[in-house]
Amino acid sequence: MSSLPNAIDKRMSILALTWPLFIEIMLRTALNTSDVFMLSAYSDKAVSAVGVITQISFFLIIISSMVSSGTGILIAQYNGSERHQDAAQVAIASMVMSAIVGIGLSVFAVTAAYYLLPYYGLELQVQNYAQEYLLISGSMTFNVTMGIVLTTILRSHGFSRSPMVINLIAGIINIMGNYIALYQPFGLPVYGVQGVAIATVSSQVLSTLMLCVKLRRSGIELPFAQWRQIPKVIYQRIVRIGMMNAGEMLSYNLAQLTIIYFVVQMGTASLAAFTYAQNIARISFAFALAVGQGSQIQAGYFIGRGLIDAILVRVQKYFVVGFIVTNIVTITTFMLSDTIIPLFTDQAEIASLTASLIAGSILLEAGRVFNLIFISALKAAGDIKFPVKMGIISMWGLGVVFSYLLGVHWGYGVFGAWMAIAMDEWFRGIIMARRWRSKVWTRYQLT
Repeated sequence: MSSLPNAIDKRMSILALTWPLFIEIMLRTALNTSDVFMLSAYSDKAVSAVGVITQISFFLIIISSMVSSGTGILIAQYNGSERHQDAAQVAIASMVMSAIVGIGLSVFAVTAAYYLLPYYGLELQVQNYAQEYLLISGSMTFNVTMGIVLTTILRSHGFSRSPMVINLIAGIINIMGNYIALYQPFGLPVYGVQGVAIATVSSQVLSTLMLCVKLRRSGIELPFAQWRQIPKVIYQRIVRIGMMNAGEMLSYNLAQLTIIYFVVQMGTASLAAFTYAQNIARISFAFALAVGQGSQIQAGYFIGRGLIDAILVRVQKYFVVGFIVTNIVTITTFMLSDTIIPLFTDQAEIASLTASLIAGSILLEAGRVFNLIFISALKAAGDIKFPVKMGIISMWGLGVVFSYLLGVHWGYGVFGAWMAIAMDEWFRGIIMARRWRSKVWTRYQLT
């Protein structure tokens, strides 16, 4: 790589891509965990409500990512093959599409607050909290959609540090907003779940504005005045790749929503423990997630330059590092669980259930590493249909089916559902690793 002439090459090294992504993911994790931590002092029922809303919000983000995922893969490959005008057209087209999709998702979120939440069968107070949060956060989904696309454009050009810094600033503002909403500084009233939602939305709006400023100053050529002249084929490629790419994520989220439904039937304590364990688990897979995102950008760039054998070996090395780090973090978290769990709840039943899920995470998170890294690389190569098909089979055939059998039918409760998720991650992950090593993905051509 050192002999390659492009100035972008230095920004495309795995270290340059991954460390800002890792810090940003940790910031997001800390932000999400701080929401749960602060709300836990307010009400365990509020935590359960946010647990449900998190799944719906993730669903909205997946649809938003339909635009951004196609954008990221195309820009990386176009930059690798030095087709910079095509890369610029992709960026502009994605911004136009994100505005349209985002407005549609905002309307859907508000509608879901009134007509979807009742189907979860939540306790009345939990449902009221969930509705309050979704009405505020969901109505601003268009802003999140725009922010995701702007971040993708910057990262695909190798600018990983800027989104990291911007998210740090937004995160601090969010935490300050949560504090004001829940802890009555200066004698202010408690604003509760509504206040937390407003704080989250305010930080997201500020983040999007800062991303716009950074994009203007980045030197990336984006001739917005020519947006009407962008060929239809550019839009078609973004949609085609994005729909396939989002298919696997969409299947995963729908499966998780179904599993959450099973967990709700187990009681509020199980739902709260599931929510706490999910937030704690994010720390365990944060590094692997960053490596996966970084390797996807680098893989697209390398494939665009025709460096197939180089990226084949590199991705496998990245997996080994991610696997080792994830296991170290997960085991350490388990060893410290007696210290961590009391930070979230003092309810004995919830604490006991959460502890069992953290123990189960040692198995679950090790399997997740396969998917975070190898699926990302396969998508960058254009091999997208296979992960989607296998994802649907595994997530539903193992994850959902065995969540019901183990968790509900055979009475193992929320721990049984947790182990069913681990079964899905391992089965699917091993297949994806074999797929990458086989080099079947070299047959696919995106552009």
